[in-house]
Amino acid sequence: MNITIIGSGPAGVYSAIVSAKLGNKVKLVEKNDKLGGTCVLYGCIPSKAMLHPLFLKYLAEETGRELNFSFSEIQKIAKNVVNRLSKGVEYMLESYGIEVIHGKAQLKGGNIQVGGQTIPSDKIIVATGTEKPQIEGTIASDDLPYLDKEFSKVLVIGGGAGGVEYAWLLKMSGKDVSIVEKSDSLLPYLDEDLKKAVTAYFKKIGIKLYLSSEITLGDKPRIGNEELPQPDIILYTFGRKPALDGFEELPHEKWIKVDKRMYTGVNNIYAAGDITGTFTAHEAIHEGFIAGLNASGVEKYYNPEAVPKVIYTEPQIAYVGNTKGKCVKINMAEIPRAIAEGLTEGFLKVCTEGKKITGAVAFSHDAENIITLISMFINYGIEIDKAIDFIEPHPSYLEAVFEALLRLNS
Repeated sequence: MNITIIGSGPAGVYSAIVSAKLGNKVKLVEKNDKLGGTCVLYGCIPSKAMLHPLFLKYLAEETGRELNFSFSEIQKIAKNVVNRLSKGVEYMLESYGIEVIHGKAQLKGGNIQVGGQTIPSDKIIVATGTEKPQIEGTIASDDLPYLDKEFSKVLVIGGGAGGVEYAWLLKMSGKDVSIVEKSDSLLPYLDEDLKKAVTAYFKKIGIKLYLSSEITLGDKPRIGNEELPQPDIILYTFGRKPALDGFEELPHEKWIKVDKRMYTGVNNIYAAGDITGTFTAHEAIHEGFIAGLNASGVEKYYNPEAVPKVIYTEPQIAYVGNTKGKCVKINMAEIPRAIAEGLTEGFLKVCTEGKKITGAVAFSHDAENIITLISMFINYGIEIDKAIDFIEPHPSYLEAVFEALLRLNS
């Protein structure tokens, strides 16, 4: 069977791999010269490469030492990592016998065309991702790894996940950072305890917050009648749009509509990743995996209910499910490993209904792994009395999970 995939981001790559592993003849179309999509070229990968030395700086400061990196130094690290991983995607696809076609694809009458040529396809998987916001006088997070400009003052518009992560990055790289957010806290869509803690922490580390504020851009940014100090750059952190150019005939409101098999309902066309309205690479990977299976005739459903989400500050911010029902809160100052390492900022909050774990939030060092463990319990329906049997290493940050389950198991 001939399967054609549009886009080489996480969704496209993993749909291609699983399709090839199941014996299909796979072609992948990518409009850019480099492979990897937004994740590898502009988003998760360069940002984490830039963040890593800043995490080291943070940990050094917690032990009373000083470690500094210039912004140009962390940009150089990011660019090297991007080039290496993009080449890695190329080699990986080649190893599975996947043919890569560089060019702009479009869907016409149910067929994929590239450069005026039709690609014979029994099944199609659309994984074109999103496009950055284009707001005059601003840059997007995509631009930061490649920004060729000296700057010291940054105004971040938006206090959601992207705004919080990039504001922390910029602050730790020595910039003067302000955030404008229209709600009364950072991360306004998240758990009350979490957003309060993060908001207080950002104030503590010296990030200026303009909360409950709407900004007007122009010659100089304003909030109401107040003229803000002129920043060197303005970072606009929300408003990504689906990359629908050439695929408008697929059913969509804003995002392409799919069912739990990632099927669009049109002919033999599937879609996966950010084009369907998801915003993390790991969701895109798993949607791509599910799309590839179903396009190949193997029925499997995508379950979005237990996806862990992480914001890579330090302490990390992570969450899964919802914080409804009975909840307990474990302060990291109670956890031996956190005390030993002097990283006691933050907490873990776990919630249940009956014996069922419904969700959790963590603001702590290693929150990523803490929440991933809880997401596994949720995904596999492991209730408290069984989850408590999981043996965490001692001393570890994971012991916060055991402590929470002990208090909930009553």
